[in-house]
Amino acid sequence: MILMASQRGRGGLALLELLVVGAAFSLILAALFSSLVVGRNAYLSAEALVQVQEESRRAFQVVTQELRKAGNVNRPGAQRLDFQIARDYDTACGGICWGTESGVLPNGWIHYVVDAAGARLMRCLSANRDDLMPANFAGCRVLANNVSAALADTAFTYDPTTRVVTVNLQTVITSPQLPSGSMRLAPGTLSARVRLRNP
Repeated sequence: MILMASQRGRGGLALLELLVVGAAFSLILAALFSSLVVGRNAYLSAEALVQVQEESRRAFQVVTQELRKAGNVNRPGAQRLDFQIARDYDTACGGICWGTESGVLPNGWIHYVVDAAGARLMRCLSANRDDLMPANFAGCRVLANNVSAALADTAFTYDPTTRVVTVNLQTVITSPQLPSGSMRLAPGTLSARVRLRNP
């Protein structure tokens, strides 16, 4: 009789013990999986933030450097700026020859345009400052993606008395990994005041 009692005590785990161990193991796995998902989303968000910031700063630098060479400016709207750069000095032009760097459109115009539908800042060339932009911005160059199309964020203003162009550029990350779906970039809108060359 004593032998039988000791053998019953050494049997396997009881059903209740198995359930408790299984529940604890499930909680540990759920916590690990949750931290893995949160870490992955944080990494993707940080990576996207860095890429968009680099792109916006590069575009901002291109815009400000090119505007330092600009002389003729026409601003038909807050999200479009038309201008020409000094391309040559010649007596046939009466001094400075204004236009573009393009051999096809040397006397043409350069346009910075915010493509609100595509959330892009575009650089286009045309023969005339009043030309409409080509359909789907064909032939234009993308300066920056993920541009905020709100007038308060991305716009060009021109003061003809001081010959100063103010450029504001704000980029926004949109990603399903972000909690709200989108995020403005810190430290905020990139802004510069560029004085144009004398004509």
